[in-house]
Amino acid sequence: MDVDTAYPLKRHFMRRILPGLLLLIFFASAITYGSARWTVEKVYLELARQRAEVIAASVKREAPDAWARLRTGRLAPGDNARLRTAFGNEAEELKLMALKVYDLAGRVLYSTDPASLGKLETGKALRSVVADMKSSLVRKDEGGNSLIELYVPYLDQNGQLAAVFELYEPVGYLDGILLRSGLIVSLVPAALFLLLAAAAAILVGRAQRHIDGRAHDLIQLKERLESFVSSSAVNAAREGGVIPSERVRITLLYSDARDFTGYSEANPPERVVWYLNELMTIQVDAIGAQGGDVDKMIGDALLARFTGRGAEGRALAAARAILGEVARAELPRLVGIGIYTGDVISGAIGPTDRRDFTVIGDGVNVSARLCSAAAAGEIVADEATVAADNGAEWEPPFGAVEALTVKGRLDPVAARRWRNS
Repeated sequence: MDVDTAYPLKRHFMRRILPGLLLLIFFASAITYGSARWTVEKVYLELARQRAEVIAASVKREAPDAWARLRTGRLAPGDNARLRTAFGNEAEELKLMALKVYDLAGRVLYSTDPASLGKLETGKALRSVVADMKSSLVRKDEGGNSLIELYVPYLDQNGQLAAVFELYEPVGYLDGILLRSGLIVSLVPAALFLLLAAAAAILVGRAQRHIDGRAHDLIQLKERLESFVSSSAVNAAREGGVIPSERVRITLLYSDARDFTGYSEANPPERVVWYLNELMTIQVDAIGAQGGDVDKMIGDALLARFTGRGAEGRALAAARAILGEVARAELPRLVGIGIYTGDVISGAIGPTDRRDFTVIGDGVNVSARLCSAAAAGEIVADEATVAADNGAEWEPPFGAVEALTVKGRLDPVAARRWRNS
């Protein structure tokens, strides 16, 4: 083929075929890049859904009553503080830029920005989630920073939409993977681009599994550590820095197994441990159900604290529940319980490398002495605590006021008794 015949073919290739090939590669790259972008957004939404479930589960566990009232929009005094702490802890642990929770009308129930609480959101993305119960993603640029708004539906146990979570995250490493893949596939045929997109999907899947595994391990470690200390100690540790001691007025519940020494002498250690585990499980559950916090367990004894509105009544209710459940469980030894309301010092005690967050003061001593005065299956509470619980109906009623001499005190303590029938 000579030059005269080759030139028209070359010109035809340059003018017709090459532009067509370039256009084909461009469209193939654009389609595949769009597919990869869709995949990455799906990963963002799936991660956001999992994080929303982790946040909801943690808040429900740390503040169950406040969480239930949040979804109805009728918060009780103190709920805002508990919810701010619970949501804030989770947002910090998951490294979220911001977090909002909406009801089905679009009203802000919770936000890391207090100024937006109670405001009504009418954005298209939120309305779409409420209408279709499907997650939605919006990309934004604010102040030169690229971020993603992720709207995730939260479903209750019946599969009904209960709330909508909005998570703010910076554009992260998944977008970086997408960009690098797009640059590569723009230079190769469509088939190679699809192969690279599949490889990117595998990498994203591995990254997600790695993130899920680490999140699961951290949650399990957190739960195991929290099972060894009181909720008050956990909350104090989260504050960081120096934990100050403060004078507070609380209701203390002190319980102790009767004739535990004799039981320990007559039974093997394994049997004694079984009894203590059964006894402590009953008491911890009853105290937690009334909003109390177990301060410490000392052998067969237990000290719990109740704070806030109705602390006296909740402590008495927990004590009655403990006595009733211990009797029904037919444990080999019953317990006696002392309850006292007074001022104590609450804070960290001990050196910096081994501290205990607890309560110290006359109130602790009095509650322990009232416990000593209680017979098996009996509550001994100071008169002021019983009087503060004037709305409760006790059957049988508390006994008459008696003056109990407490070791280390000059004046006797006015107390009343109640025995589980």
